[in-house]
Amino acid sequence: MSPPLIEALCDFRFKESDKWDWTIPGRLFDQIKSEFNLRTQVNALGVQVSLGSGRPITSHIETSPERLQFKRSDGSAMVQIGPHLLTVNHLRPYPQWENFLKVILRTLTIYWQIMEQVPLERIGLRYINQISLPSDHVDLRTVITTDPQLKGPLNKPLEGFYQRYELRYEEPRGVLIHQTGIQPASDGKPSLMLDLDFGSQVVSDLATPDEIQGWLEKAHDQVFDAFRASLVPVVYSKMKKGAK
Repeated sequence: MSPPLIEALCDFRFKESDKWDWTIPGRLFDQIKSEFNLRTQVNALGVQVSLGSGRPITSHIETSPERLQFKRSDGSAMVQIGPHLLTVNHLRPYPQWENFLKVILRTLTIYWQIMEQVPLERIGLRYINQISLPSDHVDLRTVITTDPQLKGPLNKPLEGFYQRYELRYEEPRGVLIHQTGIQPASDGKPSLMLDLDFGSQVVSDLATPDEIQGWLEKAHDQVFDAFRASLVPVVYSKMKKGAK
């Protein structure tokens, strides 16, 4: 059974500051382009409406930058930056956590140097997993521990499902958004999505890279424990061994 992780990301949201302007992404890119050398722009769409006395109302669609993406040439990772936000994404192949953590902290440190330590508003660590299922009508109790408990007249074969839980944690303080659902695959076989997003707005005491690292280490432990607890032990064991 191959590793299920398809994307990991760390998301920082900062308090609004007049220090932000659209020169910031370019300054960040200058310092990380040796690793993230491909640059693309994500645009937001808006509608501009023109009103005139005695004239018809006219409108047209305008685009404006929402964020910039700096990608590795192999497409394995990218940095996204926009007004008051910074996100570090890693796709397949995913390295060890320690390597991903280094990229996160290195990027954040550069951003904070440019933005003069603007305070955080939110921090999040998210892992999105995709687990292939052998058939359309697999018994989910053989795969996950959070399968839908349908009884009586509701005990029917599932065509699909989606469930979401928001779990409160104290160490570190935050909320784990736990989502599972069935998604059709391109080859016709369904897959189970297991999406774990640990986030917190209790971040006033996170003002240095070392403090951010401490929070991320604890958050990662909680996400990993939730991942392991969500899977039936035999399934987790096969994933850990890399069994086919």
